[in-house]
Amino acid sequence: MSDHPTVVALRHGETRYADLLDAIRADAGLVARMWADAESRPDELDRPGTVWCVALVDAAPAAWCAATPDAGVLRAHSNYEHPRHRGRGLYAAAYAQRHRDVVQPSRLPALTYLFAQPIPLHEGNGWQRTGTHGPGEVGGNWWWELRRDPTA
Repeated sequence: MSDHPTVVALRHGETRYADLLDAIRADAGLVARMWADAESRPDELDRPGTVWCVALVDAAPAAWCAATPDAGVLRAHSNYEHPRHRGRGLYAAAYAQRHRDVVQPSRLPALTYLFAQPIPLHEGNGWQRTGTHGPGEVGGNWWWELRRDPTA
């Protein structure tokens, strides 16, 4: 296994973007776990304007996050790290790419829903908890809503 992941930003409509979603969807167990852990389904997120930032290990997706402009808001979603790669900081690398290449230049207010672990990364970049939170649909994990002002 490579010690140095490659992090890429993939835009909707690019061949590599479709290949990424196909690679994630091909592992039914991973999709089920992703839905349980992050309440996110790649089938629902293949929309125009979406950008996925992906940490690849040995050319396979190991961690990812995405963002989609929607009605004047940038929705940050699909924050996930493959269980086999947890603890290696790969989500942080994908998140940093999304923040630098998508969130900051978008000039849109941003919105995301997160479980506890990635919240400090987001708060360090100006995201703020709104006070909205609750148990998730799957597994009852607690989530928090965070927003980011484009001037932050």
